[in-house]
Amino acid sequence: MTKMEVRMDVSSAAINYFQNGYHCAESIVAAVLEALGENPKEAVAHATAFGGGFGRSFGEACGALSGALIAIGHLHGRNKPGTCWNLSADLGAAIRDVFLESHQTTHCRTLKERFGEEQQLAECQKLTGDLAQSLYDLLVKSKIEQPEQK
Repeated sequence: MTKMEVRMDVSSAAINYFQNGYHCAESIVAAVLEALGENPKEAVAHATAFGGGFGRSFGEACGALSGALIAIGHLHGRNKPGTCWNLSADLGAAIRDVFLESHQTTHCRTLKERFGEEQQLAECQKLTGDLAQSLYDLLVKSKIEQPEQK
């Protein structure tokens, strides 16, 4: 499989998850972690309350971005207080920057209103696929650059 085929699989997988019952946050987590060979079951459950801008309120951060942060934490989060969390923080900041560059906001309601009622679902699915791909690429790059860190 070529690199481009893998890239398409991550984006398509996230969109497929979204179209088949998961919401944005869950879809990002499931697609990215699976693409990296991880079992996403527990992390997907952790993402559930983040869909629709925190509990379907549409009032906070986009669920897709929340899902990306959950995936980063699952892979690189610390499990002991006082240990280094630089990689996790750096990856979180980087994916937020990618999101902001593409959408100029992280706010779910702003995005929803921008997309309009008729296009909102399709646009959110596209956003989810695009962000899943960006996160996958970022995580693969970070693994190559820092293979010794968790």
